[in-house]
Amino acid sequence: MKYLIFMLILSSLLTSNLKADENNPAKISGVFSKEEIKKLSDFYVNNNVKIDNPAIVDIDRDGDFDLLKFNDGNVEYYKNTGSLEKPNFVLENKNYDSYKEASFLKTGMPMPVFFADNDGDGDLDMFAVKDKGYNSLTRQNEYKVYTAENSLDLDTGTLITIILVLVIVLLLLAILR
Repeated sequence: MKYLIFMLILSSLLTSNLKADENNPAKISGVFSKEEIKKLSDFYVNNNVKIDNPAIVDIDRDGDFDLLKFNDGNVEYYKNTGSLEKPNFVLENKNYDSYKEASFLKTGMPMPVFFADNDGDGDLDMFAVKDKGYNSLTRQNEYKVYTAENSLDLDTGTLITIILVLVIVLLLLAILR
């Protein structure tokens, strides 16, 4: 239930200014469904650099997803040197960005989150990946994917900050109960 509330709150806050342009038509021009993100999730959640709960977004705008790791106020950028379906991540920038934590609690992304266009409107929507399970019939990991449409024209960094603040609020509410 708390993840549903989390997604409902975010659905009214999400957007990004990474949009396709005529100079780079491959840049974020692909549209991804929940099913496509489910199929890709295992490659990115169980990544070769062992990052838990990454933010997954096409940073370099080359048509595949890269990883962002949030680590004690520092954001590390891992470039995908493989393909969309067979990613391989290498550390591109250990100090890609920074953020401030306004909590004594250890915070981070609560779950892996993809930022990709879901509806073809040219802006990034959010796909939250939750509930990893193993299907013994197909012998594959399976995930539930939740999506939220953006609507306010915020950039990806602002969206991630909002997620981190909401996680802190949820943790404080849980502690105060």
